[in-house]
Amino acid sequence: MAEATTDLRVAQVRGVRGLDGTLRLEVLTDTPELRFIPGARLFIEGSERILTLLEVTPGSPGLFIRFGEVQSRLAGERLVGAYLTVPAAEVQIPPDRVLWDEVIGVTVRDPQGEVIGEIRDLYRAGGAEVYVVHTPDGGEIDLPAVAAVIVEFAPREGRIIADLTGSEISVRAPKGPRRRGPQKTPGSVASLRAAKASRRPKQRSAKPPAGDA
Repeated sequence: MAEATTDLRVAQVRGVRGLDGTLRLEVLTDTPELRFIPGARLFIEGSERILTLLEVTPGSPGLFIRFGEVQSRLAGERLVGAYLTVPAAEVQIPPDRVLWDEVIGVTVRDPQGEVIGEIRDLYRAGGAEVYVVHTPDGGEIDLPAVAAVIVEFAPREGRIIADLTGSEISVRAPKGPRRRGPQKTPGSVASLRAAKASRRPKQRSAKPPAGDA
């Protein structure tokens, strides 16, 4: 599981638009409507710089943002690739949810205690979360986070139990790191497969599996 941190990634700078320093952001938070508002202050990861948001425009995908401290295209280009963060203390995670990075690294077992694999990544498909599980033999499976499959969900205790009986889930060769686009709900940022030593949690959260989708 991911270690505790003092900040959370909420966006990554993906590009620059125009000559006034407007940045194109990939959104990495469940609550962009709360996080990206005029007057909001965001931190640049790895720097002491703080950016003050002046204007936000919906993009496709992501958002176009103007910051008071970024007044030219050149200044904006220097930030491409940077992550923008907020202090973890400012983020309220509902009690029935956990950050995606708290799920990554958890070992998934079957009801008999046999290891299925380790969660290396998460993504959303059709409104449901899917866990990318690396199996002991070097393969991968996409494990849907639904109640019909996930019978126990306790990532903070390092425990996720999945029952694959009767499912059509199969093992495949590992894919490359998933390129994430903006998502309206729970936790991502640069590839979640990045080395744990350099990964910081995103402000996306996972909820206990429910339903049979």
